[in-house]
Amino acid sequence: MENKLELYIVRHGETEWNKEGRLQGWLDSNLTKMGIEQVMRLKGQLQDISFDAAFSSPSKRAYDTAEILVGHYLTIEKDARLQEIHLGSWQGKRIAEIQNDDAERYEEYCCYPERYTPDTGESFQQVIQRMDEFVQFCARKLSSGKILVVSHGVAIRALILSILRLPIQHIWDFEIEGASVTKIIVTKENRMIEYTGKVF
Repeated sequence: MENKLELYIVRHGETEWNKEGRLQGWLDSNLTKMGIEQVMRLKGQLQDISFDAAFSSPSKRAYDTAEILVGHYLTIEKDARLQEIHLGSWQGKRIAEIQNDDAERYEEYCCYPERYTPDTGESFQQVIQRMDEFVQFCARKLSSGKILVVSHGVAIRALILSILRLPIQHIWDFEIEGASVTKIIVTKENRMIEYTGKVF
């Protein structure tokens, strides 16, 4: 039987800034009460899975999510490749403010992502590249087993595009809610997506 590596890629739970309509990127805010409840519910659904390793974005919202899920039995490794897209001057600002001050670029980001050019942040392609590198790293580290990975909405979508070999204009085609799971199977021959953005 062929060895397979199963990656359970989780988006962190709802945060204070999600609730306020602020963009986070590499900045951070705490999980809300609802965010913690989302993650606790997910923990119940994943309790029968024994993970062999756990990785998290260095962002507190992601690490706190990972701690709730598996911190009682696994050491969680922080990996910068799992960070959210760096949104440059938009980070920490309310969406309404960005729509007012930088309307054209924000429309490109949301509606024409293939045209989006960051000011001092990252492009979608840069996020695709680092997420792809992370999966390659996991495959080298473990040829089989189950890995929990906690990341962010855009970063997870970027990885989906990489695996499905889709162009950047499809990045918003996938619904990735708080505490949802995207499951990826990695074998020696290929990578497959079992499901995306599953909410338990």
